[in-house]
Amino acid sequence: MGTVLEDVISETIDAEHIQCRVNDWKERVNKFFTLVNEWLPEGWEAKQGPPVVMHEELMRKHDVGATQMPTLELNDRVGHFAKIIPRGLWIVGTNGRIDLKRQGHHYLIFDMAESFNVPDWQAVHAEQRQIREAVSEDWLKRILQ
Repeated sequence: MGTVLEDVISETIDAEHIQCRVNDWKERVNKFFTLVNEWLPEGWEAKQGPPVVMHEELMRKHDVGATQMPTLELNDRVGHFAKIIPRGLWIVGTNGRIDLKRQGHHYLIFDMAESFNVPDWQAVHAEQRQIREAVSEDWLKRILQ
């Protein structure tokens, strides 16, 4: 299967496929957090935040148990703070969504790649969704300024 829409409407999807997608999502989120940690501007630190429970509709439909997803908290030396939280895997038109919140700003980060492909992280400001850009070290530094 290549897209979320195919997962949602397919009659051949089973618990094994759903579990593989969940495992892949956890791996992509962890790798994304590693990238963020590598890209942090000087003076910023990343630490693991409290996990969030993932138990989406397709997981429940196929009796795939809930799982805990990691979160990431970013802090600088003067008290600035950002939080990164995985929000969902089965988001039509994407291959998952992660939210980044910082000082009243909310960014939606989507993996635009097909299922099981190399991630293509793209971000939009929640209030300016028509402007999408690739997530990169430069993007993160600009967001954290």
